[in-house]
Amino acid sequence: MDAFEILKDKAVKKLEARKLIADAISDGSFSLDDFCSKAGGLNDKQIATFLEAVESVSGQKGSCLGVDYLRFAGRYILSENNSCKREASRIAGNMAADYPDEVESLIEPLLQNTKNSGTVVRWGSAYALSRIIVLDRYKTGGLVGTVKEIYEAEQENGVKNQYAKALKKIKRL
Repeated sequence: MDAFEILKDKAVKKLEARKLIADAISDGSFSLDDFCSKAGGLNDKQIATFLEAVESVSGQKGSCLGVDYLRFAGRYILSENNSCKREASRIAGNMAADYPDEVESLIEPLLQNTKNSGTVVRWGSAYALSRIIVLDRYKTGGLVGTVKEIYEAEQENGVKNQYAKALKKIKRL
């Protein structure tokens, strides 16, 4: 059963689906191209489950996911679905160090999500932006100042702490 079939199978529970897909990605038996060709037939909940699986793999030490996974996730940073936004942002954060040039195009959508009313969406954006601003390419630019302003305006401690760790790391707090 491929990832598309796993997500469509109502007998497969969400956590099981996430694990099966993450395992297939990790062991190399998964084709992102094949999945993308069918992804249009999935609903937001199913896409969110897939993104959770990718996030799980991308967050592992030594993960060597290709840039196509980051690009796929990038399509969902401004999704209507908050779970998709959160997971896509986390993937961007996890993969930022491996693909600093590619995250450039994701910065503006991530910044847009810092104004979202959903705490999980703001947290996901904070997670990604905090991993981006510590990269050599970004830590001396204007993005750090923007993130500091967002940090100062943020009311939720969990979100604020994501920024604080990164700002302390680059000594701008």
